Amino acid sequence: MAVKQTPKGARAVELLKEHPKMPLLTLAKLAHKQDPKMFPDVEGTRKMMQKYVSSRSATNIGDRYGVARKKGVSGEDAWEDMMPQSQHESLEPWVCPKSIRSVLVMSDVHIPYHSEEAVRLAIKHGVEAGVDAVLLNGDIMDMYSASQHEKDPRKRDLQNELEETKKFLGMLRKAFDGKPIYYRGANHEHRLERYLMKYAELLLGMPEFELPNLLGLRALGIEYIRPQVPMHLGKLTVLHGDEYRGAGGVNPARWLSLRTGDNSMVGHFHRSSTHFDRTVRGDTRGWWSIGCLCAIDPDWLRFTQWNHGFAIVNINVDGSFEVENLTIINGKVR
Repeated sequence: MAVKQTPKGARAVELLKEHPKMPLLTLAKLAHKQDPKMFPDVEGTRKMMQKYVSSRSATNIGDRYGVARKKGVSGEDAWEDMMPQSQHESLEPWVCPKSIRSVLVMSDVHIPYHSEEAVRLAIKHGVEAGVDAVLLNGDIMDMYSASQHEKDPRKRDLQNELEETKKFLGMLRKAFDGKPIYYRGANHEHRLERYLMKYAELLLGMPEFELPNLLGLRALGIEYIRPQVPMHLGKLTVLHGDEYRGAGGVNPARWLSLRTGDNSMVGHFHRSSTHFDRTVRGDTRGWWSIGCLCAIDPDWLRFTQWNHGFAIVNINVDGSFEVENLTIINGKVR
């Protein structure tokens, strides 16, 4: 008769299946970090997992649960099994669904330090243009309270920032009812995770403290795209701009061309710019930086070279595209 598996054993098997190539000691440490009550002893956990992965035990437990690990290879290829396990995680690009032909791109709203007029005009223009989808390209929240910069304690109110951002997202959902909305995090959204890493590491990875859940994105039907992930709108790659070091130079679009080498768009720099180059084979490549939708005279930098703006990207069936890099000047979209 089969022995009933304990909850601890079941969780160990789950981890072994999720990380089939991770060294057992590393996996035991991960189990302890995720649930120190269930796995209080790292070495004891490692030994338990070792029993599970062994297919030579009396009960063949490794084979039974599908977690048996292959024995080392002998001969000239034996060195391959000595390769250390890489912990690098590659970022797969997000690809815009082919059914979407026009996208309103908004960036750097920095709620609650946004420009109400600029936000209103951008949304209104997108509605009137009949776009198929909305892409929020990072720094939608300012996340002031989690910043590492010197802060005014009178303005540290994360709960208010979350509530105001929820209002903005609710307004956006109402304006674009039934249409896809994508929220791509960037350096300001990442401030929350960095804060937890520094001051509350035990809360890292808990669903209750992840930004998409704090903002209730699922209930709003908004898809969250993690920071640093490149986004492909046809043959145009959209980044936030913080993926590369630098402040954008005199012309952020030109600056971007020297780094990506292919059709690209960013926000981040709060300045609208455009740059084109022609390749030796006669192909034209384009780069764009779009303006921001936050206040352009913040109290920490009253005089800036920023401008309000947003973009609409029209995507053709073959992946080619047209960019409307729009600015807002004196209350008018230009």
